[in-house]
Amino acid sequence: MPNAWYHCDRATFCRTSANEVVSTLMAACAQQQLHLEPAQEIEWGKSVGLLQSTFQRGVTALRGALSDPGLERVRSVILEYDFRRRGLRLDCVLLADGLVLVLEFKRTIRGGADLSQVDHYAANLLDFHKSTIDAAADGRVWVVPMLIQTQGTLDTPSLCSTWPGVGGRRHAAVTQRPMVCDCHSLARTLAIAIENRRSDFNIACADWVGSAFFPSSSIIDAALSLYGGHDVSAIQQHSAALEVVERVTAEVRDVVGREIASGNKLVVLVSGEPGAGKTLVGLDLVMRAPLGDKSVFVTGNAPLVDVLVASLKRSFQRQLASNFMGFCRSDSAILADNATYKIVKAHHLLRGKAKLGTNGDAQVLVFDEGQRTYRSGTIVQGQRLEADEAALILDEMSKDRPRGQGCAVVVLVGHNQHLTPSEIDASAWIRAASERGWRVAVSEQTMNVLDRPGIPSASDAPAYIDLKYGHLEQSLRYYRNAKAAEWVDRVLANRSTDARQIALEMSQDDRGDRIHLFRDLHKTKAFLRAQCSSGERYGLVGSGYARRLAAEGLFVEIKPSIAHWMLEPDGDFRSSNSLEYIQNQYQVQGLELDGVAVCWDLDLRRDAGDWKCYKWHGADWQLLRDSATVKNGYRVLLTRARRVMAIFVPRGDHSGQDGTRPPSRYDEIAEFLIACGSVDEGC
Repeated sequence: MPNAWYHCDRATFCRTSANEVVSTLMAACAQQQLHLEPAQEIEWGKSVGLLQSTFQRGVTALRGALSDPGLERVRSVILEYDFRRRGLRLDCVLLADGLVLVLEFKRTIRGGADLSQVDHYAANLLDFHKSTIDAAADGRVWVVPMLIQTQGTLDTPSLCSTWPGVGGRRHAAVTQRPMVCDCHSLARTLAIAIENRRSDFNIACADWVGSAFFPSSSIIDAALSLYGGHDVSAIQQHSAALEVVERVTAEVRDVVGREIASGNKLVVLVSGEPGAGKTLVGLDLVMRAPLGDKSVFVTGNAPLVDVLVASLKRSFQRQLASNFMGFCRSDSAILADNATYKIVKAHHLLRGKAKLGTNGDAQVLVFDEGQRTYRSGTIVQGQRLEADEAALILDEMSKDRPRGQGCAVVVLVGHNQHLTPSEIDASAWIRAASERGWRVAVSEQTMNVLDRPGIPSASDAPAYIDLKYGHLEQSLRYYRNAKAAEWVDRVLANRSTDARQIALEMSQDDRGDRIHLFRDLHKTKAFLRAQCSSGERYGLVGSGYARRLAAEGLFVEIKPSIAHWMLEPDGDFRSSNSLEYIQNQYQVQGLELDGVAVCWDLDLRRDAGDWKCYKWHGADWQLLRDSATVKNGYRVLLTRARRVMAIFVPRGDHSGQDGTRPPSRYDEIAEFLIACGSVDEGC
């Protein structure tokens, strides 16, 4: 699929009518309508007219300007350039002698945000677009961002700009600020840019459009430096179990490096208990040599991405205050954004926003939360998947890859953590690899975790590579050992005697760790605040199905910003430490806190001596036949704590007016959890 919806030389563009150019753009847009930017994603039938008129204004203005006899040094016109790995689409790029002109058309210019947008586009070209990077590094071109208003006339067009080399900006090849004009002054603005060119070098249009994604060394260095010292709480340094993570990472890195050097295509599965360090393995692979310059971290867990990105940006901005790595303070917004280029949301792949195989720009893809792989037919961001997610991503990795170039997908697999019926387990990756002739690296322990019929044993399949360290058993979270996860497993398996024994072993440890049960929300909050010292992170979590927690003032269907919740300090009401907002399992999977209070509702209740699962339907509870998703949701919630865990079970409505909150049902839950070894705090 081409990178640009339209490109040609200047003479051809000027000879072609605006209607013809717009028709070509509309045809490309129709073919890729699922790739439209959010502002255009209204509804195809409603937005097509607006989009066509937008194209018409921009193309008409550009044709008029480029027909000026003084602009022969503009050689090529590129419209709607799809910079997919960055999730961007550039309105127009003009290749001229000594210049790469980045044009953004706006009906009206509203101020700083518009200027920042086109400035951001120019900086992305200089950080990620290999053809632009090479030409700018050799001193042959300047990159000039330009903002053009297509309606009305600007009172004071900013035809001049501060040219490169002045003001200490990191990008010595980009103007200090965008040039701003309207349609009437566009030709003159282009002429001024040409008058200030540094050379007569011109990049061939075909080479520029087909250029590879190639992050500049400065961005790689910045990301690596941040990774070593940032404050994402989900991947902080841990105790002795970190050695296991390092062994797994080293083995995977060696296997992947060897296989792609041999030109093979490989799927690697790494499994682990909740909190065992799977995300840490993945980030280490993509951030460090020797795979760091050819890999990307992808996850379907969007909240985790939001927290990682926000934390990296904050760390970057703090370090920029002390002239971090030689970058000036004015670059903070652009650099903080670009330093997170390694972290991609999975739906960007499924919607074609991220090219992986083309030009070989990503040879290693690390896919987090592989147990949450979408099945065929699932609607993701408005698009129905034609195959399961594993098959689609392997096909994307193979697409247009240079002959003989190897690639790998490393899949990080959690145990019993799929959260919706549309998700299939990670064995889908093995099936997809087998059907496509890819090799598979997996341990016997991981195969046992998958436990799916029809999947051959690793020792029985010649295409399999047997990993020695492919499974992470030791939790890095709660109690720094696996006891908490074991206790949760026994509770949800309805094995109270076994759970009680594990709880006893935990209490006899040197730390005397316990699970605390409360029936009063205010006392639950007071307990968390008392147990967690200054600087620690604590919060309330609850099931996304727990709709009757609303009677306690806890609204699980509201999704507050997970980045604010995880990162804001004490005193900010958006912070988890304020204990005002509750997050559900979809938001906190992959994240952790020092102290957690799990708020339990009647979506998971006791009935005839076993667990039964319900969802909220209309004005009452409805029994679910498939209990896995609700149980797995509680499994995620009960394994978020690093140090302190409390469980809050409401008392229900004793007035008898609210039939959806019968006290006896809540009492049965509390009694079972006490039988499992929870400490009854008697509230």
